[in-house]
Order: sequence, then structure tokens, then C-alpha cells
Amino acid sequence: MEESEIKSEDLKLSDRLALERTILAADRTMLAWVRTSLSLIGFGFTIHKVLQFVYEQGTSKIMRQETPRNIGIFMIVTGTVPLFFMMLQYARTLKRMGKKESIIKNPNFLTACIIFILGVILLFSIVANIVLL
Repeated sequence: MEESEIKSEDLKLSDRLALERTILAADRTMLAWVRTSLSLIGFGFTIHKVLQFVYEQGTSKIMRQETPRNIGIFMIVTGTVPLFFMMLQYARTLKRMGKKESIIKNPNFLTACIIFILGVILLFSIVANIVLL
């Protein structure tokens, strides 16, 4: 049994407005996840660099050498992985709501992709010990 696509012009005004509110709610949720992920990724990379500096410049070694790397990796993964799953959920929601435009042209989805790629690059730079900044 095939599901028919929702056509906006076939719906009553109240149903069209409800559909639009649902799409806008999905947009707000996506952008909230982008904001949270960006904060976690940025904070994780900053903590990594600060703790690494403290370890290298400190006269007394109060932490292990791997601690800055482990904390940075944990924070970046905590920001990147949920963002990826939110991107999948967002795409499914828009598809279910019958959005005909390509998800790639959606500015909210593009922003999420850019932040996700940033997180992956920073994660790779910490794991591979590559100096970006």
C-alpha cells in the first residue's frame, strides 16, 4: 500500500497552517541542535588547547598527557554525533510533510552540514595530532 503525498493545495486552510507550523517547528529544532552542537564542538576544541597548553607549560604535572586529548575528543563527539542523527530526523520530517524542494537547498540543513564537517575535521585533527591553530 503506497502512501500518497500531501498536496498543500488540497488541504483546508487550518490543515495547511498546521503543516506549516510543523515544518517551522522542525526548523527551530534543527537550529537548536546546530547551536548546541557548535557550542560543544567549540568548547571541546578550546578545552583541548587550553589543557594542552597548561600541561606543556606547567611545572608540576597534575594530569596525564592524554587528558586534554580525551576531554576534547569527548566534547567534540558529544556535539557531532547527535547533530548527525538530528540531520537524518530533519530530512525524514520534511519528507513526511511533503516538502518538494531538495533538502540540499535548505539553508538550515546546509548550516548543519557545515557544522558537522567542522566537527569531523576538528575531531580528526585532535586524533591525528595535527596542528590547525
